[in-house]
Amino acid sequence: MTWPVTLNLSDTAYPLSVVQRAAYSLAEALAIQIDIESGQIDLTIFPSENNLTLPEDRARALVLQHLNDFALRDHISRETAGLREVLARAALAGCGITQ
Repeated sequence: MTWPVTLNLSDTAYPLSVVQRAAYSLAEALAIQIDIESGQIDLTIFPSENNLTLPEDRARALVLQHLNDFALRDHISRETAGLREVLARAALAGCGITQ
């Protein structure tokens, strides 16, 4: 494998917001270009100036690790959204603030 590393992702598996968060979190180590086509997100990955010796396979693994991490965080956030709202209402009611 040689630079650049490319990844083709399904936008159902990795929503654009997840991809953007992963790219941002890796910005110091990798430069990631995001291209969007119908139903697919293409990533073109380059080492940053600080990581010119980073092996391509390690870069690919880092991107996949961050993508999966942010996808899981997004899933948990969606699943717990209702609970957070209930807790916020209860906390506000306990302070004498009503909605």
